[in-house]
Amino acid sequence: MEEGYEITPVAKERRKFSLLMLFAVWFGAGISIAEFWAGALLTPALSLWAAVGVIIVGHIIGNAVMGLIAVEGYEMGLPTMVLSRGALGIKGSILPSALNYLQLIGWTAVMLIVGANAMNALSATFGFEGYPLWIILLGTLVTLWTYVGPRRWEALEKISALLLLILSLWLTYVTVKKFPIGELLSRPGTGGVGVMLALDLVIAMPLSWAPLVADYSRFAKTKKGAFWGTYLGYFIASSLFYFVGALTNVAVGESDPIGIILAYGLGIPAMLIIILSTLTTTFLDVYSAAITYKNISPRADAKKQVLLVGALGTLLALVFPVDRYEGFLILIGGAFVSLTAIMLTDYFVVRKGYDPEELLDESGPLAGYRWRALSVWGLGFAFYIGLAVEGLLGIHVPILSGIGSALGSSIPTFLLVSLLYYLVERR
Repeated sequence: MEEGYEITPVAKERRKFSLLMLFAVWFGAGISIAEFWAGALLTPALSLWAAVGVIIVGHIIGNAVMGLIAVEGYEMGLPTMVLSRGALGIKGSILPSALNYLQLIGWTAVMLIVGANAMNALSATFGFEGYPLWIILLGTLVTLWTYVGPRRWEALEKISALLLLILSLWLTYVTVKKFPIGELLSRPGTGGVGVMLALDLVIAMPLSWAPLVADYSRFAKTKKGAFWGTYLGYFIASSLFYFVGALTNVAVGESDPIGIILAYGLGIPAMLIIILSTLTTTFLDVYSAAITYKNISPRADAKKQVLLVGALGTLLALVFPVDRYEGFLILIGGAFVSLTAIMLTDYFVVRKGYDPEELLDESGPLAGYRWRALSVWGLGFAFYIGLAVEGLLGIHVPILSGIGSALGSSIPTFLLVSLLYYLVERR
């Protein structure tokens, strides 16, 4: 098996990822149409000033969670789902791993759909439309990008990150120049979304990446590189695209980035942003799905899983409309808000570290299920769904729906699960 496709600890002398490399990985993940849409949800309900404040504070908090998982991955040299064995047990980690595997295939499809829609809208301005062809092209490129493996990502990631930085700064400049920023900043919000709910919308995005972070930080050369490469790369890119989304929505009431791109007549540069951002975001889903599967079946061939996940994501994107399962995928994401809270509390507060060999010993003390942790995880997952389900699917849950509409679902779930797990383990 090629290096980078196993779930055994990566020896520190064989780690190749510098701070700059991890910065490039997470910068590429943060340049995404999803971030643009999320930023547009903040305005005009909030003023642009308030939206900027929420974006910054939310990313400071959410990225701290990503950074801590990155440190855990660096110290143990293990992927995220293998690290979850410390709290849940080896068999206990199989269910969240299966959910993560399924959601990553789903998000692969969603990102291919979003990218293909954008490419099709742009190519139509040149007289060509071919949505299925764009799906297949992007799916093939994402699969090939992933298949070459971590040892060969460095040049790809650094070049694409540099291009995305240039293109994104240019897009931001065009956007800011087009609108009267001073007047927009002084415009009051219309209400309807409270600051806490808006903060939750921002924090939820970096939290959604938490199940993937250690898959990449285990290759980091230094602990500082693991933390700050992850933290700063995603912080800068995601915050920038949140801001552009919020700005354009408060300026012209346009929350669709494809519509904005067409209105600006950005053409070829926009195509480059869409293709590169689809690749640099979606390959993380494909690779982590393959590594997650090895936590379920350690003898599986991860490179074959890359091909399978890429093919399944592409097929789903061709067959199903995105609105059929995007809300479902967000609900599944609640499993990982709860899991991340447990993992961080267990690693940094309760046990203060693991023995990597113990996490891999299928006949050792962690071989089975840790039922207390699984109970707290399940309770937190159910709590998250109760908070989020009305906003996503229109199903009202007494009391919980009210809390969810005021405070969101990620922050209350993370705090409740962290406290419950600490109390249960310290009892």
